[in-house]
Amino acid sequence: MTGLKVGIVLPGRESVIDDGPYPGNLASIAALAEESGFDSVWAGESPLARSRMNPLLALAAAATATERLQLGTAVLMPLRAPVHLAHELACLDRISAGRLIAGIGSGFASPATEREFANYGLDFGTRFGRMRETVEICQALWAARGEPLSYEGKHYRLQDAALLPLPHQPQGPPLWIAHSGPKMLRRAGRDFDGWMPTSTTPEKYREGWDQITAARQEAGRPADAVTGAVYLSVAVDRSRQQAEDTLWSYFRAYYGLPLTTMRTTQGIFGGTPQEVADWLGQYVKNGARHLILRLPTDELTEAGYRTAVRRTAQELLPLLRGL
Repeated sequence: MTGLKVGIVLPGRESVIDDGPYPGNLASIAALAEESGFDSVWAGESPLARSRMNPLLALAAAATATERLQLGTAVLMPLRAPVHLAHELACLDRISAGRLIAGIGSGFASPATEREFANYGLDFGTRFGRMRETVEICQALWAARGEPLSYEGKHYRLQDAALLPLPHQPQGPPLWIAHSGPKMLRRAGRDFDGWMPTSTTPEKYREGWDQITAARQEAGRPADAVTGAVYLSVAVDRSRQQAEDTLWSYFRAYYGLPLTTMRTTQGIFGGTPQEVADWLGQYVKNGARHLILRLPTDELTEAGYRTAVRRTAQELLPLLRGL
């Protein structure tokens, strides 16, 4: 397959759990990812429910230490005022010289996430509508190229808002969506630049991608208008059992939940390099063109993460390049 990109997730939550030097070293970790041959680095968001580093600040640090890596959010939730988000993304796109991808989500439905939204003074029940209007406002402000803009929505209103600086990318950073519900899949095909779910199986990914393709074709958009991506967790080791042990340790420490529970909501796999490549290859076969890999480790330490980056680059990345 041509055009396949492979990225890794920066250790934002690990730095909170470990309470070590992670945050100050995010720039050098991103540089390691670039030196190791990866195409992108990603950072997620959850200030309270699953506390971690601020993704936009983490990616700003990554931007200053890299030259070619794409920088992605996986994902941002509708916690910010739309104008504030549009400004932050425009600035980061300028800092990175146009390497930013803005992954957008609405927040996983759970009591912890509901409390998170409440502590931001936001109604969790309106998150989908606010996410939709936030995207519309961001795109409109970027397209206005610094000219005054007004907007009237159900949740947000703008009056003569003129945003500067402009993003480096003329239309602003590409907007990718993470959702897999029928309505959101139609919107992804019609309005978004990419789709990045946590599909539990390659077959479920194919089901979603087929719906996106149909919506894209119905909207008259070209074949390359929507990038198929997928966010997955993989552990590479000498045997399937050793990799499984790593996954069990990681997800219990990271989420406080057993691996069996996590596998009901996320695509997770561990094994030898060839086994992992074969599993990922099924997603590529089913439409994925940008693999976003979280790298679980036995111990949530910076040293362990750096080892995982190097090992994945040396043992798995060449196999993926050969798909």
